[in-house]
Amino acid sequence: MEKNPRVIMFIAFLALLLGILFFPKFKTSSGILKPAEGNMPGAQILPQEPVSRDEFLNEVFAVSRPPEWMGKLLLQSLTDLPQDTLQKALKWASETVNKPLFSLIQSSLAEKQEGEENLTSAARNLIFGASENMDNPVVAAYMFQKGKIILDRVLKLYPKNIQARNALIVYQSEYENQPMKFLGTLRETIAMDSNNLETRFIRLNLLRKSAQWKKAAEECRKLISLQPQNPVWYFQASDIYGSMGDSVNAKIFLNLAVKVQNRNKTQ
Repeated sequence: MEKNPRVIMFIAFLALLLGILFFPKFKTSSGILKPAEGNMPGAQILPQEPVSRDEFLNEVFAVSRPPEWMGKLLLQSLTDLPQDTLQKALKWASETVNKPLFSLIQSSLAEKQEGEENLTSAARNLIFGASENMDNPVVAAYMFQKGKIILDRVLKLYPKNIQARNALIVYQSEYENQPMKFLGTLRETIAMDSNNLETRFIRLNLLRKSAQWKKAAEECRKLISLQPQNPVWYFQASDIYGSMGDSVNAKIFLNLAVKVQNRNKTQ
């Protein structure tokens, strides 16, 4: 039997978010979440001054140069290029596993189409792509900066766009490194849509980073109620109960996770 494609896609997306969001930034021994003053401990400090496209491309191709046709293409405004040309460039970036360039071209394709959905996709491709490339500050900063320009357009026209607001949370956390902004946007976004899986997952990781295990366990239960067919939430709950020293619930949710995972394989 084939696996449920929606579950597979969502698990893959969660893996990306875990990598982006799941590292210690907040720490408190009380039950109240208290953002750290100033920059978050251990956070990567990225260039805040504007990064040019030439600087971005020099970093992307620091080791190997692109073929001549690709080099000429990249010197032009990508959004002005025909869609079939961008698709050819996207294919090359994919085949050469050039993730930053892939995100940039993918964003340009979406941006050409205009409209709320396409512009949101363009901004998210850049911002989430930037978060995957934090090991290269110049590349990450360029993608964050370009993504924020598009994101501002989206939120000005559609201020209640949850997907765009979630991207803003990542931008504020990873690039601006501003805990108060991050927390404020998160609270506002949950107030707009308390059942959004992505936003609630962001909150779950925030609670985990601040060691608020009881609230994190409650958040897992909320996510399970929203998406009971996703084994990720059960695994998360098991891990959290384990961190709390609650071996009984840790085992219960681990068994449930395996059960749901096996059931999905037969669907």
